[in-house]
Amino acid sequence: MNRRRRTQRLVPLVSFNGVPAAAAVPTGAPEADGGLQPALALVHMGRETRAEVDEFLKRHRFAPRDEVALAKDSKARWTVERDGRVVVSFIADDGVDHVALPDEDGVRRWAALALATGGTLAVWFLPEMTAYTPQAIGRRISPDGGEWWRLSAGYVLA
Repeated sequence: MNRRRRTQRLVPLVSFNGVPAAAAVPTGAPEADGGLQPALALVHMGRETRAEVDEFLKRHRFAPRDEVALAKDSKARWTVERDGRVVVSFIADDGVDHVALPDEDGVRRWAALALATGGTLAVWFLPEMTAYTPQAIGRRISPDGGEWWRLSAGYVLA
């Protein structure tokens, strides 16, 4: 059987409602217990100022790479809408920002994995990157790989 390796499709943000412009990459990372942590990597390409990025990270309680990020602390939630889009909402006192991913096969499989592993989704914000390939993301989140921020988003029914 001839199996061709599929390349990962990078999903651009469909909605920028308050979120700095970034490439949205559904991905995951191994956990210490041998499981898999589904994650949405928001790879910021540097269009906003650093002050705007820092304000977004602070408003939504992202934690630096070396701190634990709990869903109950972040007020971030994610859902699968009736039309199939996956929407991650960042709730703050001054409103809601969100990212919407399209209804596509890869996004559906990734969302199903997140639900099957308990429903908590890691959201990584990787500022000031020049590439958003899986290899570049892996290098950034590795030990000593550079700055990145995270939070946990809990699942809610649409």
